[in-house]
Amino acid sequence: MNSSELKVISGFINTLADISKKITLEGFNSNFSSETKKDGSPVTKFDINAEQAICDQINRKFPDHNIIAEENGSINKESDYTWIIDPIDGTRSYVIGRPLWGTLIGLAYKDQPIIGLADFPALNERWLGFDNKCFLNNHEFNHKPKIISNISDATIGSTSPSLFSIKTIKKFNKLLDATKHNIWSGDCHNYCLVLRGGLDLVVEEGLSAYDVLPLVPILKSQDIMITDWYGRNLKLENDVFYKYSTVVANNPKLHESAISLLK
Repeated sequence: MNSSELKVISGFINTLADISKKITLEGFNSNFSSETKKDGSPVTKFDINAEQAICDQINRKFPDHNIIAEENGSINKESDYTWIIDPIDGTRSYVIGRPLWGTLIGLAYKDQPIIGLADFPALNERWLGFDNKCFLNNHEFNHKPKIISNISDATIGSTSPSLFSIKTIKKFNKLLDATKHNIWSGDCHNYCLVLRGGLDLVVEEGLSAYDVLPLVPILKSQDIMITDWYGRNLKLENDVFYKYSTVVANNPKLHESAISLLK
């Protein structure tokens, strides 16, 4: 897919985000009940309705494309193109009225994420990335990294210690001990804080494709390092139950230091 085609797709993704935003904001800070899924995470009717609305639009415009979605919208048509959708990433934040939840929409071609959107409706903040282009609220964004030479000066973010296994939490704690500050919570918004310069590192484990792959083109467009814990690039895996780990850093030296501490 060339740059002109990606620009056309970017307009479509913005339309999808607008549709989802209308539905999710209707429920945010309203008095509603949520249900608990088998994995213990909450889900609301607004998750389900927004996902269905997004999938309906994709099926109309690209009827041959695959879809991976968190709730019930996944479709495998054996296409080279796969849409990856999470209408409310951070549902726990959503149900308690914290505004850091986001809508993630991405497109992968032959398992490689090529365009991604992260929308934060309650913050009126929307990120879109493809190739070397990044947009914040439809204005071109250029990341100006603060170069941190020592990991001891870094601030690290992660959603929850519960995402880590017993084995890997020990490795993560070693990394925490080496950094200056850490924050918990934030979900997908943490990744965008690396773009803004508020966070220097994000490290997580136990993620699904829809939790992270739409963020990859946004971060890579600004030369933000994003790999798994072994330094490998993230791609869409064939196993729908595959769990992703992430190391995100605002420069290669910091990324290298983090990887070495996680071994």
